[in-house]
Amino acid sequence: MSTPWFLPAPLIDIAALALWWVLLAISRRRDNRRLRNGILFLLLVGSAARALLHLTSLIPALKLPVGLGSVAFFLLIALMPFLLMFNGVVLIRREGRRLSNLLCLAAGLALIATPVAAVVLVATVNPWALLLAALMFCACAYLGVFLLIFLGQTVVQRIWGGRRTVPHPDVVVVHGAGLINGRVGPLLGSRITGGIKAWRDEDALRPGVPLLVMSGGQGPDEPVSEARAMADYAIARGIPSGQILLEDRSTTTRTNITCTRDLLAEHGMVDPQVLLVTSSFHAVRTAILASDMGVPWAVAPSRTAWFYIVNAWLREYIAVLTYRRRPALVCAGFAGVFAVLYALLVLGAQTRLIG
Repeated sequence: MSTPWFLPAPLIDIAALALWWVLLAISRRRDNRRLRNGILFLLLVGSAARALLHLTSLIPALKLPVGLGSVAFFLLIALMPFLLMFNGVVLIRREGRRLSNLLCLAAGLALIATPVAAVVLVATVNPWALLLAALMFCACAYLGVFLLIFLGQTVVQRIWGGRRTVPHPDVVVVHGAGLINGRVGPLLGSRITGGIKAWRDEDALRPGVPLLVMSGGQGPDEPVSEARAMADYAIARGIPSGQILLEDRSTTTRTNITCTRDLLAEHGMVDPQVLLVTSSFHAVRTAILASDMGVPWAVAPSRTAWFYIVNAWLREYIAVLTYRRRPALVCAGFAGVFAVLYALLVLGAQTRLIG
């Protein structure tokens, strides 16, 4: 679309930037845990990139850095399959060949295999192969757009979520992550450390007021509940036992939230300021779940090993996909209608040729 003569391109860019920034600010104020923030953030980034490209025509000195940045961006996209496979190999070597650890490697292979398969299907010039290629494109487009939205929401949560939303929590809740031989492992230890830090920061301002809730039930292969092991871990690091509550019934992220809400209600806490602490890759899904459940709690991320975070983040992306089934069903419905109409056209053409 050409720019009207009375509105220079830079002015259009500035107006678009201002619009998306204001809408994002309003959306974040209402609830910064919703996926719509990820969409608005992507629109904001897209407008900023467009504005930067237009500025290069006004400020020649920007051409070199913008050009190098563009080359680096497209190089990163081109290398993404190989980076994912490298990360997957590192993860398997360090954590073992469990099925859950193969996702990163599988994603890298899929990014290479999918376009190759599409080219082969199109090259056959077979109408049914073309239909399959079109359906593959629709599926990849949906998954890719949702991935970008999830990535955008991850950035929004990282910048504006957590302690920035609840700077003075009355309750800090640490989510469990499974025990290793009955003991706290590195991943869970990182969560507890993050929770202890948040609790100590607030306890320094309001001594004896904030509570630390350890949330996690007992698995079939665990000698004690995660909550009990987490509490012992925190007590060994100087947290008073009287300031710790145990929520030892939950088995999923959803029940972490519901059981903790019930526990706080049992202790007479009405509308407390609550900060949930979990792994960085798990923070966005936890925040989305809390928002879906109508719980006004913020989520703070704890540190995660670099080789583990990408694979785990992809798992979270798939989990959030299952929470948002309606868009997938709508897209599948359109794809199904398209496939039926296409099949009827092909069958009609083949019938005429035979006749």
